[in-house]
Amino acid sequence: MVRILSKFIVLVLTLPALCAQENLKFGNPGCTGPDLEEANRRVFELCHNSDLRVPMWVGYELKRADLNGPADRTDNFRQDPDLAKPGSKDSDYLRSGYSRGHMAPAEDFSRSAEAMRTSFLLSNIVPQFQGVNGGRWAQLELAVRKITLEAGTAYIFTGPIFAKQTVETIGDDEVGIPTHTFKVVLAIKSDGSKKMYAAIMPNAEKVTKPVNSFATTVRTVERRTGLDFFSLLPDAEEKMLESKKELFPESGKKKQPKGHN
Repeated sequence: MVRILSKFIVLVLTLPALCAQENLKFGNPGCTGPDLEEANRRVFELCHNSDLRVPMWVGYELKRADLNGPADRTDNFRQDPDLAKPGSKDSDYLRSGYSRGHMAPAEDFSRSAEAMRTSFLLSNIVPQFQGVNGGRWAQLELAVRKITLEAGTAYIFTGPIFAKQTVETIGDDEVGIPTHTFKVVLAIKSDGSKKMYAAIMPNAEKVTKPVNSFATTVRTVERRTGLDFFSLLPDAEEKMLESKKELFPESGKKKQPKGHN
């Protein structure tokens, strides 16, 4: 009995590390600096900035089987209690004029109630105008799920871009408001063939251009952010994939979920 229990304890203790290995299977984009903290939340990995109180990136593996799961959206936004350094609070967003914008979207974590609940940690959130959050950005998220359904597996990184020298903030904790948000995707089919997708979208109240007007290359996102995505791929393959602009599938209109603010 003791031997079985010991094995169970080892499995529980190592499960988060194993999850992190899958989420970052093709490389860690980088999380080095006095204000940066890398954090494993099992269903995703993130790099949190304690000065801006937002994630600089959130990365995760998404499989076809993860989509359309049984868990309902919870809207349980809350402070991340496991950050070693300061993070944002829900009160920072109240009456701020900005919605709580998921970097790893809740709809990607319907596989279980715990995964869904984790997606509402504020370490996965940045201030977004509701016009883009419930509009073109939501359409981009839907397009990424379509890519995953077609390919079978995707590795996704999402985060903010601060293009102005002076960062505007909200709340008592001075949560940084990004000027743009980015998303990069490595899609892999069962035969091993790969494609990369990328987009940089402005954080604005009215974003009317179609999603593919914001499509770009992963290399461009790297230049804008200083991050290095998918660095564990063979060099020639990484260079080829990151330099090609792929268009996202048409997503159509997406109904805004209740409590999206």
